[in-house]
Amino acid sequence: MSDRKFWVLTVTLVLIIVFCTKGTVMSMGDKQRTEENHYYRELGLDNCGVMLTRVTNGDGSREYTMQVHHRRLKRMEGSDKSALQDILSQAEFGQETCTFRYEL
Repeated sequence: MSDRKFWVLTVTLVLIIVFCTKGTVMSMGDKQRTEENHYYRELGLDNCGVMLTRVTNGDGSREYTMQVHHRRLKRMEGSDKSALQDILSQAEFGQETCTFRYEL
């Protein structure tokens, strides 16, 4: 009977140690994520994102669409936005079978 108690106590202590270690590791990850969010907030990039969508056609050609979300881009006037899209569209992609499009 005491041998069984020993193993139950051992397993319980091991589980407690594992859960405490996991909590510490998760807390460190949260701290790092919080620091990164603060860093990007200082840069003015707290509410932005980039999304890339790829469509592969039946003939093997690909169409890429990059959507850029940022509050400063949303506030841009139409002519400035068009000028930026023109500059971005001049970038070479390097593949003849691929098309690349930007949405701001």
